[in-house]
Parts: sequence; C-alpha cells; structure tokens
Amino acid sequence: MTDERLRIRVTAPDHWRERTVELAPDTPVGQLKKDMLPLLLDDPEIDPDGYYVEYFEKEVLDESSTLGDLGVPDRGVVLLRPYDLDHPPPFKG
Repeated sequence: MTDERLRIRVTAPDHWRERTVELAPDTPVGQLKKDMLPLLLDDPEIDPDGYYVEYFEKEVLDESSTLGDLGVPDRGVVLLRPYDLDHPPPFKG
C-alpha cells in the first residue's frame, strides 16, 4: 500500500458541475460515483443507480474496477452521466 494520490477532475457534464479531488489509485469507481454525486449535485438523496461512470468516452461496466485498473492518470477526468433514453441502464431482469 502506497500513499500515492491521484488528482482527478470528476464532472457531471449534463449538470455543468465539476470538482477536482485527490483519490487513491485503488479507489473503486462505484465508490467514487457514490461519494461524488451528492457533492456535485448538492443533493444528499441522489440515487447513484441512476448514473453511470464514463472514462475515455466509454461506460465503465464493472464499477468495482479501481481508478488504477482503468489507468486513470494524475489530472485525469472521470465523468458521471445520468442514464436516459439514449443510454438506458443495464437490464437486471
């Protein structure tokens, strides 16, 4: 375990919001989404299941992947986008 930290920009482009945070490379992207959505959208009751994580213009399908697994560099950008008609949530039936 190292003390390495990544300074990354987390954005919610559909809401015109962003924050720069320092996170460990072993941070799961699902945890990032859960922690950052309420801060970005100023809504403690926001449901993270209504959003997906995007990195390099692709949805991160396995949210247990870490920032390091994805290869997010220092000063990288991770997006949080809402599911919508053009990008529906995964079927769980």
